[in-house]
Amino acid sequence: MFDTTASIFAAASFSQTPKIDLPEIKNPWQALSYKGLEHLLQEYANGFSATKHVMPFPREVFQVDKDFQEGDVFQRALILDTLLDFNPGMQNQLDDIISAEADYLFNARRKTGIGGWAYFPELRELPPDADDLAQVMQVLLRAGYSKTATPYFELALNVLLNDQTNADNGWESWIIPKNNQTEEQQLQTIWVNKAWGTGSDIEVVANLIYAFILFDNKRFAAAIERGLTFLLNSHKNSHCWESTWYYGDYYGTYVSLRAICVANGPKSTIEGAVTFIENNRQPDGSWTERQESSPLQTALALQALSIGKKHLGLTIDEQWLQSSLNYLQQTCDANGNWPSSPFIRMPMGRPMGFVHTILTYESAAITSNYVAKACNHLYQNHINQN
Repeated sequence: MFDTTASIFAAASFSQTPKIDLPEIKNPWQALSYKGLEHLLQEYANGFSATKHVMPFPREVFQVDKDFQEGDVFQRALILDTLLDFNPGMQNQLDDIISAEADYLFNARRKTGIGGWAYFPELRELPPDADDLAQVMQVLLRAGYSKTATPYFELALNVLLNDQTNADNGWESWIIPKNNQTEEQQLQTIWVNKAWGTGSDIEVVANLIYAFILFDNKRFAAAIERGLTFLLNSHKNSHCWESTWYYGDYYGTYVSLRAICVANGPKSTIEGAVTFIENNRQPDGSWTERQESSPLQTALALQALSIGKKHLGLTIDEQWLQSSLNYLQQTCDANGNWPSSPFIRMPMGRPMGFVHTILTYESAAITSNYVAKACNHLYQNHINQN
């Protein structure tokens, strides 16, 4: 039924194109996961041209050399996280790609002020942020670069934990020192208060908690406990977590549930989230965003469900999963790709208390990334591999 001799070719800045030989494919969930992986490797070979987020920032308003800014740090860190998921089961064939992507992230850090990582690295008005920091921390630590990377984390973490705490037990998403600001940091503070907005963002706090646990759960025990308190007080109707910067219910629920499970948070909270996810599946096996079925939201929901059930010591019935498998198979095109769906949302007008515009980022590679990640996690943890 499945091609058991398949291989994937991936090309980038290598002198020779690496050939990725797949293990024997035993199950349709595993087959879907490798379709997603193939898309990611094709995108890697193409220099992530379809993954970049390009936005206008006119020189009349911003201190920039060009009117359009590009950002792909966060996206490539997400994809690297998925490659790290697959690598052990592929006899570490992805090592060279992982190393190249880690180097890219090292080089993409801010070289001024506190360092860190910013969504648009060359936009001076945009500060380094906690979400990029957390995501980069996770993948560099998972990839084995703890000793090399730690010095690049420390200053940003110090500012975040000492200068950006909020009364609700969360942290500001923008990492700017409160005192002795440079001229660039003063500029960033102006724009935070004028455009980017302030306050604790649920999904960012959840991402930070997971990064703290990977980095040093004893050293960051107080911060982890603080962040958990924030998450437990922030979930919508005691079932899911909304996001500031991402579309739909399921990204925020996924990263929050992941953090709570890894931190051994309350069983009842995890059970409530799992039930919410199960009860909101549509008859066609999908999950929705704005009442429209979405492969991206479906993948995020399945990833969250798989993590939650695993933590509770429960498996997911394969017959129940069948309609979701069918949905993902049917929404995959002839080239093995899934369509782009709205992923990142940028609400403009937050500081004024009136959101007048929401800017959107979407990419087919991000959809494939989460489909690959979810299918792989389900296959590894819930599917009968015989």
